[in-house]
Amino acid sequence: MLNPCKLCTALCCKEHLITVTSFDVLRVMGKTGKEPNEFCELVPLRILNFDNETVLECYNEKLRYEYLLAFKSHPCYFLKDNLCGIHEFAPLSCKLYPYQSNEKFMPRALCPALAKVIFKIKKPSVNGEDYLQQLNAYKEIVARWNKRHDEKEQCLNFLLNESKK
Repeated sequence: MLNPCKLCTALCCKEHLITVTSFDVLRVMGKTGKEPNEFCELVPLRILNFDNETVLECYNEKLRYEYLLAFKSHPCYFLKDNLCGIHEFAPLSCKLYPYQSNEKFMPRALCPALAKVIFKIKKPSVNGEDYLQQLNAYKEIVARWNKRHDEKEQCLNFLLNESKK
C-alpha cells in the first residue's frame, strides 16, 4: 500500500516540537551511533497543552526550571527530503502519528487530505497500547528524576541510565 507520508510536505516534522522518551533516544543512539546531544535536547516548557508527568524539573541555585525531552526540531533533525530518515526505529509518538494513544485519528493532523484518507485505511505501525506502556515507564523515570532536585546537566544521563535498567 502507498505510504501516506510520501504525499506530504512533512509539516508534522517541520512544525511540531517532537517530544520523545529516553527509550526513543536509546533506540536512535543504538541504530545511528549518534550521541544524544547531536539530535535531542531538553527544551524549556513553553507550551500550553502537555503531559505534566513528562515535565523534567531541573534546578539551578534552588530555582526550578521545567523542560521536555525533545528531538532537535523545526524541522526534525532526521528529516531528509521530506521523509523520515529513521522511520524503522523512529520515536513511537512519530510512528503513531496522526493517531492518538487511544488509536483515534487526530482531527487536526497536519496531513494533506489524501494522506488522511490513506492513514484511515492503513493503521500506524505501532499500536497505542505499546506507546502507552513505554510512556508510562518513562513517566516513572521522570518522577524519580524530579525527586532528585538536580541540575539540568545531569538530567539526560540520568534518564538514559535509568532506561537501560
